[in-house]
Amino acid sequence: MQYSAAIPVAGELRRIWFDAVDEDDARRVALACNAGLEGAAMRPEPSRVAFNLQEARELLGGVSRATIYNWVAVGRLERVANTRRLLVTRESLERAARSA
Repeated sequence: MQYSAAIPVAGELRRIWFDAVDEDDARRVALACNAGLEGAAMRPEPSRVAFNLQEARELLGGVSRATIYNWVAVGRLERVANTRRLLVTRESLERAARSA
């Protein structure tokens, strides 16, 4: 199971995630790291910076493939450079969603 703990570093709190068998094991690990155990936790997923064609269509309310390709061609959406398949940047999707 995953647990999180907070560690003071240079006057700021840093959060760490670690695996432990149970809560007692997690307390021992946190104590060994000189950290305060916060409890059971799920590690957050990093923010994605790009989405494939199908995900972009869904995020924009189900627009067609042709619309996505058209918006990329006219510059309304930005694609990730140097990729074989179409990957659309998060920023351009957010802009397009706001302007729609």
